[in-house]
Amino acid sequence: MKTKSLSEKLLRKLPVKPQRKVRRWEACLFFVVITVAGRLTAGSFTTDSQRKQYGKEVKPVWSPPGWLFGPAWTINNICQVWGATRLLNSRRNFPHRQELLQLQGIHWLIFVTFSYVYFRKRSPILTAIWTQGDALIALRSMLLAKEGNKKLALSYLPLTLWTWFASSISLFQALYNPDPLLNTDSSLKPKGVMKQLVE
Repeated sequence: MKTKSLSEKLLRKLPVKPQRKVRRWEACLFFVVITVAGRLTAGSFTTDSQRKQYGKEVKPVWSPPGWLFGPAWTINNICQVWGATRLLNSRRNFPHRQELLQLQGIHWLIFVTFSYVYFRKRSPILTAIWTQGDALIALRSMLLAKEGNKKLALSYLPLTLWTWFASSISLFQALYNPDPLLNTDSSLKPKGVMKQLVE
């Protein structure tokens, strides 16, 4: 016991390397880079062709107009970058810190590859999988963050609400649109009441 207590005292006296803090300009730079990366995977910086593709698909009546996606994702990304910065600058024993950082990494991977799957590969099935996956990640992150910091948990709220709303749309599109990438016809055709739910 004496040896253990002596070693603990020695460890306490050792200099502790201070944790590096993420600066605001670094967070802003990441926001710009991740936004550009998301646009590049779509194959173009213009949104005209993307809106035309979105407009041609069979969609439910609750689908938002194409122009709304830009502002919505800008808000989502600002909140996510703010939350990630706060998380990285938190103490190392912050509850679920490592898992939250891992979930952040998966979220950004989904974000960057989403445009490639949806606009370039035009796969409504993979789009639904990507969207539902992001929704689950957002919800899981919000619940975990709530245990450590309520403000951090709130940073996941816009993404959680948006992705679960988008999941209902992407699932509908996967069911009622053909998938050229996976070479499948639409599983269902709008009939009866469902016709009323189609734009």
